[in-house]
Amino acid sequence: MVGFAKDSFEFDGFKMIKVVVGMLDVNCYIVWDKETREAVVIDPGGDPENIVAVVESEKLKVKYVINTHGHFDHVGADADIKEAFGAELMIHSGDAPMLENAAAYSMTFGALAKNQPPPDITIEDGSVISFGNVKINVLGSPGHSLGGVLLSIGDGKVVITGDSLFAGSIGRTDLPGGSYEELMRSLRDKILPMDNDTRLFPGHGPDTTVREEKDSNPYFQEML
Repeated sequence: MVGFAKDSFEFDGFKMIKVVVGMLDVNCYIVWDKETREAVVIDPGGDPENIVAVVESEKLKVKYVINTHGHFDHVGADADIKEAFGAELMIHSGDAPMLENAAAYSMTFGALAKNQPPPDITIEDGSVISFGNVKINVLGSPGHSLGGVLLSIGDGKVVITGDSLFAGSIGRTDLPGGSYEELMRSLRDKILPMDNDTRLFPGHGPDTTVREEKDSNPYFQEML
């Protein structure tokens, strides 16, 4: 029995568990193929023991660790999860330099994070990540950071948005590499055209749908 809060989701061909980790309550997502149990761990921002406990309880084989972007609160347990499962680390090339400077970056927020290893694989807009029978399509989403990405899973009805989008809001754009204009362009070009029923799973807070954001997110109102 895993003794901490987690949310489970089941979709066509894959399952997902969300574990809230770290001092800034980052949503870490563990996604796996139902048939082969090959898995990826997305944004392991901290509390590696909790992430490991989920993986072991579900008897998963972690193939990749994927960062939606390079901010310290989303990468804090990269090294621990890599070491625990022999996984390869992926991040967009634009944010890769942040990994080895996570400690210095975190200090500006009054936190103390560890530097992380460089990526084994860099991803770009259009990259495809495969594990078991599941594919993740990488959609470049700069604006919150230079190398932020959206991760569209399976048939595209599930998208992990990192800090590009939150339920009812968007990610901040005043950090190094951030740009309000770029983020709004990313949301307009990548998320707005998605099916209204697409489930969106942000880097912090509750999940939402494209329809809900069109109806209630003030930033989306500017684009409609």
